[in-house]
Amino acid sequence: MRDKIILFLGGIAFGTAAIFVKFCSITPPFITFLRFLIAGILLLPFVLKRRRKIFLKRFILPSLFLSLHMLFFVSSVFLTTIASSTILVSTSPIFAMLFKKKIDPFIIMAILGIFVMNFNTSFGYIFGNILAILSAISFAIYTYLLSRLNYDFLSTIPIIYLISSIFMIPVLPFYGLGDINLTSILAVLGLVLVPTLIGHGSVIYTANKLPISLVTSAELIEPVVATILAILIFHQIPDIQEIVGGTITLISIYFAFRR
Repeated sequence: MRDKIILFLGGIAFGTAAIFVKFCSITPPFITFLRFLIAGILLLPFVLKRRRKIFLKRFILPSLFLSLHMLFFVSSVFLTTIASSTILVSTSPIFAMLFKKKIDPFIIMAILGIFVMNFNTSFGYIFGNILAILSAISFAIYTYLLSRLNYDFLSTIPIIYLISSIFMIPVLPFYGLGDINLTSILAVLGLVLVPTLIGHGSVIYTANKLPISLVTSAELIEPVVATILAILIFHQIPDIQEIVGGTITLISIYFAFRR
């Protein structure tokens, strides 16, 4: 029960990520780089204190997909609505299920919901939605890879964050840094504290303790929290397609994993 509570609170923390990102005026790769670099440095003392042997090679691939997940997600927030971005990113359980070669009517319904959300949508929004789906696929692969490893939580999390930040270095020259100001700095710090340390920390902690489908389902909490905050802060009112398609998708995912 304790692990499930930790995962639930992590899901709520995830819901703040898109809000912090929206406040930033720096580029997506730089946001991703700073998010993981700062979080990794803050948690590095836990690695040094525990003095456990860590096989870095085992975490390179999971870290790559975590960095891709974040890069795609941050980019999508700037190109589509927060509701669409977070709902589509939350479809990662669908892909986690497909990795296990399990397909049922609810998964098909969830995919139908995605089509409804993107029907007759402008190109800019569609491109942002595609990036959100790529983010979902990357996150599903990331949690799948982690679930196959036996690791110590406190010794692993900073290593994964630091390796993830390194993957962004070759990308930065192509995007630049953007406009670095106080608002962006505070937003990145918020991004580090809440969705990264609390949100991703809960996923890493529970990934090898709970079923992978349950871990990825924590993402279902994110769009609800994010959409409510987006309405209150940015006045982003979801349109009928987002409401209908998003509701079909989230409910389908919920029942798919409840069976």
